[in-house]
Amino acid sequence: MDDGVTATATEPRIRGQIFTARVEFLRQAHGGDALQALLADLPPADREALRGVDREAWYPFATLMRFDRLICERLYGGDPAAYETLGAASARHRTEWLGEHATLVNPHGFFARVAEDHSRFHDFGTAAYRRTGFTEGELSFAGYAKPDDVFCRSSVGYFRGVIEYLTRVPGIVEEIDCQCHGRPVCRFRLRWMGSGKWGRTPPAN
Repeated sequence: MDDGVTATATEPRIRGQIFTARVEFLRQAHGGDALQALLADLPPADREALRGVDREAWYPFATLMRFDRLICERLYGGDPAAYETLGAASARHRTEWLGEHATLVNPHGFFARVAEDHSRFHDFGTAAYRRTGFTEGELSFAGYAKPDDVFCRSSVGYFRGVIEYLTRVPGIVEEIDCQCHGRPVCRFRLRWMGSGKWGRTPPAN
């Protein structure tokens, strides 16, 4: 069993805000007892790191991956769809502050900001956003020293959740390249259509 370690200067780290989103979701969806049971089952170093999470502090990326895998195993019977559920919960955590103005936010602008803010939440890798159509775009991530398919799955849920919150219609998110499989980037294709303000198909000329 991996006993967990405190991140060193060379280990990838993420901001505490990602953990607070997980904790809030677990408390609301599964209750405080389930949350405490999960924390108790983490390796000692991880458990100590997550004691009183600070939104602005840095935490080991590996701790998040162990936490997500434990959530999937204990609360979702090992169903990998749980990772997308966790990602979608993070999307709600990130976008709910927009309130009734959410549908006024252009998804292209939001995803461009996701790429620009990458270094605020991750101390590893780079990100870029490219608009590929009126309701289509691609987010790419590179330079991850320790890519993890769990993170990629939760990212799919996150991006889909953002689209659905901003447009009020279903989004389609596909990971078309992945560093976990030896590719140079993780590339996500994003598409949205329907009746939301920014999801409408433009009229023909």
